[in-house]
Amino acid sequence: MKLLIPTAAGIEAVVKRQLARLGYLDARAVNGRVAVDGCNWLDVARLNMFLRSGERVLVQLARFEATDFDALFEGVAAVPWRDIIDKDGRVTVVTKSVNSKLFAHHSIQSIGKKAIVKTLVGNGFWQETGADYRVELDITDDVVSVNLDTTGVGLHKRGYRTIPYDAPVKETVAAALIDLTVWNPDKTFTDLFCGSGTLPIEAALKALNVAVGANRRFDYEQWSAASGVRSIAQQEAQDVRVRRKLEIIGGDVSQRALDIARVHAAQAGVDEYVKFVLQPAAKFTSGASYGVNVSNPPYGVRLGDEDEARAVACDMGKLYRSLDKWNFYFLTPLLDFERLFGRRADKKRYIYNAGIKCSYYSFNGPKPTVSTKV
Repeated sequence: MKLLIPTAAGIEAVVKRQLARLGYLDARAVNGRVAVDGCNWLDVARLNMFLRSGERVLVQLARFEATDFDALFEGVAAVPWRDIIDKDGRVTVVTKSVNSKLFAHHSIQSIGKKAIVKTLVGNGFWQETGADYRVELDITDDVVSVNLDTTGVGLHKRGYRTIPYDAPVKETVAAALIDLTVWNPDKTFTDLFCGSGTLPIEAALKALNVAVGANRRFDYEQWSAASGVRSIAQQEAQDVRVRRKLEIIGGDVSQRALDIARVHAAQAGVDEYVKFVLQPAAKFTSGASYGVNVSNPPYGVRLGDEDEARAVACDMGKLYRSLDKWNFYFLTPLLDFERLFGRRADKKRYIYNAGIKCSYYSFNGPKPTVSTKV
């Protein structure tokens, strides 16, 4: 099998590194997706179970050129659907079209569905009462990729975040932000604008090596072709989990946000590892010599206003200068964040969060001084 992992824009390299840690060393990024060759159904189960920042796991079933609907029908019909879709399977076709002669989504969906049903039953009746199968027809530059979605609800749905709260960062993006830092579990981790707790919770899940898909279900589990692989991945998830001492702190000025964060941490199974405190970010103090703060502060786009967001940048610059040997990371769309913070970032990359183009700024702590003998 060839698997495709869609990612949020800007974090393809993070997903490649996560795949490498899972043993998939030859992954490559193509058009916002990371491709992995030579896989089987157990790999499907493992990636759905363990991948922290991919959006879903797709099986590429075919790839062909199509500039008209006849070619589209023939290409889709050539897929051995009887080996893939169980009897009575419920088939949904979704489409993407970029720079292609075929762009009418409703027509693409209709032709694709007809080709699938024709292959399955000929001219007979297909009774769709069984497992769900979501087929994606991705047409880019007149080349069709026929992809089977093994995930169902996106991988950012870990299962622990059940209470709505304003403008949270997606779990998959939060995990990527943490992976882009120098943090390790021996250091203090903080998010001084934690909201409903996603960043601290994701930090704890990573430190404890918790499989992020262990407490949810996936579409592939209903399919006879993938029978038994979930239990193997689940056993691996149990085997690799660890226990360790952690100092992870989430701070916010909203008591309601912190109440929700505590519920979410409990549902994620990490409440004993994360401390939530009611405190303005600018008032934070720490006795830890080394620490890492990762925050997605108010943008001034959907919540609050721009003046608040600019004041936050100034306050965080002052706090950064007061904490010796700490590293600070901020995801924000503010174009003049560095000027307000008071120094140029050591690194900046672009990441889209909730459709908003943001910069992810890295401010490193001072390098340790090296004494020399005379």
